[in-house]
Amino acid sequence: METILSSEDLQRSSSICFLNYDLAFGGTEKVIVALANHFQSLGKKVTILTLSHTNDFNRFLHPDIVIECLHIKKMKFLLPKLSRFILKNKFDNFISNVWPLTSLSFVVRIFSKDTRLIFIEHCNLSEQFKHKSLFFRSLQKLSISIFYRFAHVIVGVSDGVKQDLVSKGLHDDKIKVIYNPVISQSLQAIDQSNQATMQWRSSNKKKLIAVGRFKAQKNFTNLVNAIHFAKKNLGLDISLLILGDGEEREKISTRIIDLNLEDNIFLAGWVSDPLPYYDLSDLFILPSDYEGFGVVIVEAMSRGLNIVSTDCKSGPSEILQKGELGFLCKVNDPESLGHAIKDALDNPIRKELLIKRSEDFSERRIGALYEDIIV
Repeated sequence: METILSSEDLQRSSSICFLNYDLAFGGTEKVIVALANHFQSLGKKVTILTLSHTNDFNRFLHPDIVIECLHIKKMKFLLPKLSRFILKNKFDNFISNVWPLTSLSFVVRIFSKDTRLIFIEHCNLSEQFKHKSLFFRSLQKLSISIFYRFAHVIVGVSDGVKQDLVSKGLHDDKIKVIYNPVISQSLQAIDQSNQATMQWRSSNKKKLIAVGRFKAQKNFTNLVNAIHFAKKNLGLDISLLILGDGEEREKISTRIIDLNLEDNIFLAGWVSDPLPYYDLSDLFILPSDYEGFGVVIVEAMSRGLNIVSTDCKSGPSEILQKGELGFLCKVNDPESLGHAIKDALDNPIRKELLIKRSEDFSERRIGALYEDIIV
């Protein structure tokens, strides 16, 4: 007798493939890992497809999640390799993250017409590529207006990201805003062997923390300058730990030395799980020039930590409800950031309010919103 599956069973057995550049430490990658684990917990068959083999989240992924790599160094090789992969592997849902991977994923609809194609844009593209040539930005806009039509659903991780996509020719009704899910439970302990961390931890000063990749967008030099201003002009006795690494590390280290802040700012490198470090902090700082969302802000809020953030494009202001639940300052303005740090230390917001707000971004709540758009 033929077994007839209920709609619930069919939903449980559906398959999902996430596409991203890699699984290196980063906000987008955290989101993919959180969603992948959520869907795996529901009994779905989950695959993560990457262009490179880098995987800093392996220990956090459910063991049944399949990791596949296309081993691509140049984007021109993506279309043929992705096409062959789709021909060999059929999925009910294909979730592509970040332009131009999103635009190039139109081939999924050609070689697997029954697959539901979902694009997630994690960043404000106009800000991210504003220094590119007019020709580049025009081609980007054209690719979005043409190839995003192949997607069944387009997700923007904030209202700001959605409006940026609308400015590139997409219809408002085509884009759904779903904020990023955030892991709010510690998975690892503090690294007791890290000298920078131990120096910061043993300090009697007010403890500040920042987290992110050392790249121009994150503008940690702005934060270093703000600490110098706050120490010299506002009389703040503070100690800052920065968790992260990247191409601007030398520039940031040099600036710390030039301003004689070696006893105030400590660079600890990457850590797998920043949550236990938040528990030792008095304040979290995000100094970015722009953000699509700002996963680290919600992570810190989930531990009851007060937030100072630049009022940059998109996510942070939305998360902090336009400053009602955090302290916003001007972009790339050390004095404004310094004053916001002092204000936050002098007038902290109650932890209970921050933790309650962070629950709006739980894996369970955000995962349920994604369940509504897959098949």
